Amino acid sequence: MLHYHGENDTIAAIATASGKSGIAIVKLSGSRSISLLRKIFKSRKNPEIHERSMIYGHIMDKTTYIDDALVCYMKAPFSYTGEDVVEIQSHGGNAAADTILSLLIEQGARIAEPGEFTKKAFLNGKIDLVQAEAVMQIVAADGREYLRRAEQLMDGSFSHNIEILIEKIKESASLVELNIDFLHQGLEAIHTKELVNTITNTLNSIETLILSYTSARRIKNGVRIVLAGNVNAGKSTLFNTLLGKNRSIVNPTPGTTRDWIEEKIELDGLPVNLVDTAGIRITPDTIEHEGVKGTERLIRDADIVVYLISADEYSLKANISPISHDERYINVITKADILPSINEIDNYILISSLTGFGLEKLKAQIIAKTRGYISNGYTSSIVLVERHKTELTKARDSLKRALKCIGTWSEEIISLELRDAEKHIESILGQNIDYDVLDTIFKNFCIGK
Repeated sequence: MLHYHGENDTIAAIATASGKSGIAIVKLSGSRSISLLRKIFKSRKNPEIHERSMIYGHIMDKTTYIDDALVCYMKAPFSYTGEDVVEIQSHGGNAAADTILSLLIEQGARIAEPGEFTKKAFLNGKIDLVQAEAVMQIVAADGREYLRRAEQLMDGSFSHNIEILIEKIKESASLVELNIDFLHQGLEAIHTKELVNTITNTLNSIETLILSYTSARRIKNGVRIVLAGNVNAGKSTLFNTLLGKNRSIVNPTPGTTRDWIEEKIELDGLPVNLVDTAGIRITPDTIEHEGVKGTERLIRDADIVVYLISADEYSLKANISPISHDERYINVITKADILPSINEIDNYILISSLTGFGLEKLKAQIIAKTRGYISNGYTSSIVLVERHKTELTKARDSLKRALKCIGTWSEEIISLELRDAEKHIESILGQNIDYDVLDTIFKNFCIGK
């Protein structure tokens, strides 16, 4: 187990965000937690006797009353950090929590470093490093889908898949090393073909995990959906309708939107970056021309393109073909309310932002494509953390080198490459990891987490 300079310290921190709120929480962790609490907390009940229960009392600075509080004591090892832990709930706002923290520091507690409570949980074997990093992902989650994926990291399913990879690599390396031992007897612990198949299967599993990071970024940052089409196709009106507010200027004058406007929203719990763009047309106006060039670039880079044609434009081109068969495209005819009769048209979705006709169908299509982008066949094994992707990539490269060595280099070289891959996969779980690396991981955590 790793050790660090503050392992015997009792640490304290405010666990809630600053500002006005109903309650504020101050946390303590360490062997002196209960003795420090006794110095500032007065109650008719003893928190040690009523372990894991909320005890009402008063925060006192010697004889001076500070605030009413609820206190919960969790005795080691049955706590988040594996140490004695105390949580103090006071009234919200900065003053009460700051005063309680100051009193604890005066009595001998140390202010916790960022992420130090979670670091203690990892060092004390309560969670592995993947679960520790999952805590940060949960705190940073700003959408339901990303939160769900972060919770999957926390529940250990991703760690289990990593453990399976480690075992597969260890098994391959052990058999190669047995081959070395049996070489002088003319025996093989594993045949070359079997070794190639085993390493290739492991390599494919790692490649799938690496590719899943792209989906994770889309879940985190949102799938980019670009509304595009000619001028006056109803892009800005649809943009405002999907947004639920008037964000983009709507005007019958062609070329009103000259630059792109982007807003992040959720559709059925899925993160979406919705982009309104300048209408596509040939124009002598240099500013509008720049907007059109921007639209073309946005279309190239989009995950999904909702391409709009107004009903009056469609009527002038009765035999118009679909704008694009590109899988990214959803082809839409807007202003359907002005059509003499509203009938389904192949390859198009008909909508009217004025009456609401077809909008639910369009939303369903957008949601289906968005869900396809972010799921991509992945279940619990999805890489959310960049560090995990980096280590998996290094392991993949080592396995590729091991494959190339089979039949051309000695078993010793193959073994070295396999053990290098094993080391990188193990580091994902925090096995055999340097303390400096841990510091880098935890420094981005919140204080009090």
